[in-house]
Amino acid sequence: MAKRRARHYANLRARTMRSTRVDGAGRQRAEEATAAGQAEVALRESEARDRAASAEAARLEAEAAVRRSEEQYRLVNRATNDVIWDWDLETNRVYWNGAVVQHFGCTPEELGDGPEGWYDRIHPEDKARVSEGIRAAIEGNGESWTDEYRFRRGDGSYAPFLDRGYIGRSASGEPTRMIGSMLDLTERHRAEAALRESELFHRQTLESIPGMVWATRPDGYCEFLSEQWVEFTGVPAERQFGDRWLEVLHPDDRERVFAAWRAAVGGLAPYDLEYRIRWRDGGYQWFKVRGRPIRDASGRIVRWFGIAINIHDLKLAEQALRDADRRKDEFLAMLAHELRNPLAPVRTAVAMLRRVGAADPVQRRARDVIDRQVTHMVRLIDDLLDISRIARGRIQLRKARCDLVGIVRQTAEDYRANLEAEGVALRVSAPDEPLWVEGDDTRLAQMLGNLLQNAGKFTDAGASGGGRVSVRVEAGPRAPGREGGVSGQAVITVEDNGVGMDPGLLARIFDPFSQADQGLARSKGGLGLGLALVKGLVELHGGTVAAHSEGIGRGSVFTLRLPLAAPVARDLSAASDGEEASRQGVRVLVIEDNHDAAESLEMLLTLSGYDVETAFDGPTGLTAARTRPPDVVLCDLGLPGGMDGYDVARAIRAEPSLASTRLVALSGYGQDEDRRRSREAGFDRHLVKPAEDTALMEALSAGRRELRSSASPLSR
Repeated sequence: MAKRRARHYANLRARTMRSTRVDGAGRQRAEEATAAGQAEVALRESEARDRAASAEAARLEAEAAVRRSEEQYRLVNRATNDVIWDWDLETNRVYWNGAVVQHFGCTPEELGDGPEGWYDRIHPEDKARVSEGIRAAIEGNGESWTDEYRFRRGDGSYAPFLDRGYIGRSASGEPTRMIGSMLDLTERHRAEAALRESELFHRQTLESIPGMVWATRPDGYCEFLSEQWVEFTGVPAERQFGDRWLEVLHPDDRERVFAAWRAAVGGLAPYDLEYRIRWRDGGYQWFKVRGRPIRDASGRIVRWFGIAINIHDLKLAEQALRDADRRKDEFLAMLAHELRNPLAPVRTAVAMLRRVGAADPVQRRARDVIDRQVTHMVRLIDDLLDISRIARGRIQLRKARCDLVGIVRQTAEDYRANLEAEGVALRVSAPDEPLWVEGDDTRLAQMLGNLLQNAGKFTDAGASGGGRVSVRVEAGPRAPGREGGVSGQAVITVEDNGVGMDPGLLARIFDPFSQADQGLARSKGGLGLGLALVKGLVELHGGTVAAHSEGIGRGSVFTLRLPLAAPVARDLSAASDGEEASRQGVRVLVIEDNHDAAESLEMLLTLSGYDVETAFDGPTGLTAARTRPPDVVLCDLGLPGGMDGYDVARAIRAEPSLASTRLVALSGYGQDEDRRRSREAGFDRHLVKPAEDTALMEALSAGRRELRSSASPLSR
């Protein structure tokens, strides 16, 4: 506008100067005055029109902005889920959006156009606080107000709301308007209550667990210990966080436990071990501790969680059981020793009677009865000790390749006389070719012997057609899951036509001390260990045993299955063992404190052609050996006089003049530990009393001192 006016005046001056030069000064001034007046009027009219146009444009822009603002306000009110309110402080009117229907259960009209309808619905206990808060915000020149209170819905129930209001003021600072929103907190409060309930549930659950719970960060930093842990250790949880929980562990366990924990955190191993934790009274108790990682959806470890279960009483009970088991073993060993010692001279006397012969049939029968009963007693003692060894996993097999057909034939012949004496016939069916297995021939014979003895015990000679027991050995089909290599199994079947078994007995027939009908079992004797031994021994050989019976009075069938070994070619060029070495002149020294056992053994060996000398204690025996060096020494282990059998063996091995003397331990002690000690002391053989006549003679006639192998157990 100013620029236009300046240009107008400039043009006017230029025209006036030109007029003055042409028409003269007077006329020129008059014309210029007239023109200037006209131009001034035109300019004013133009400026008025411009101002009117600008004002109209501004008005239209302001109206459009108001319309846009009102439209945005309406859209926000419609889009939001919260209750929106607008309070005109000058007119005291309140506007509510449509969300009141959802959250309040009433319409805006029901609330009214003033604040009274809103205020009346506030919980009586919250009204004063809310009113005072709004007044203080408005009068204190505040910009906003916030409060949480309970608001009554249309159904009469109260719901929690979070209310926020913002105060608008005029240029002079007077409050003119207050706009706000009310957020329904019902679901949030429910979620918070559920979370509190869940936390309480988990806390009570953790407290009810019979163990001490712990949790760590992914890196292993301990950040939580349950109340049980704190109560047990007597140390506040925060003083055990990080790695400081190790301080309450037994000093002997800390290094091991820490290494295992770091390995678990590093993903190298699971965390599952036992260690001792210090009790608040200063003592230590055993705990079984297990930890597992907690992972998120991606598999990332977010926390470690674990539990420590108190197993101290269990540990004490286990130790008590071990002590009781040790005492039981010691008792059984002592019992076996004390039972075997008196049986030794009885068996020796029987062997003597057999050597000298007996013309009287009554004497022969009496001798055979004594022999059978001694054998039966020895078997009971051996079964009692063997079942204990198997139960503890301490029995050792001396495995070698052996012909099962030969073992079956020999064992059957060994038991034939006993069965026939009871009126029971024995039939053996076996192939002509050998069946090779990897096993302990003594234990294999023991298994079959136990089955034969069991069959004979429960087969009555008066059965229809007479008592019968049959043994069959054959190559069976391939074992399940056994591929390649050897073709299958060796199967031994022992069948009888005896009393049979009902289903109840079949289910427990291989349990230790399991007995059939008590009247029959007691009349036949036995401890109920024979079949349990069969099961334990066959499983040690990688085989199985099964029992079958059609019922009472219909007999029984026992089936042994053993894995076959690869066959070997017969060595037909092997040299003969030669003639039995002459016993004449072979000097034998017997060292035995039981006079009956020593004297009966001396008589038996003398009858067999040996030159025998007897000593009743260790020092006397050692003197006799030095004075007249023997070829073989039969020595008891439990000797009086301050020198037991082990000491005698060590002393003889220390004598160069006795280097070739063969040492044979003859004792009622037959545990693995006893055999190990006798081998270490220098004995070549270990025979358990009462020794079989054949075993005794084999030990004496096996030549001079055998090479000992510390890696192999001694023969029985």
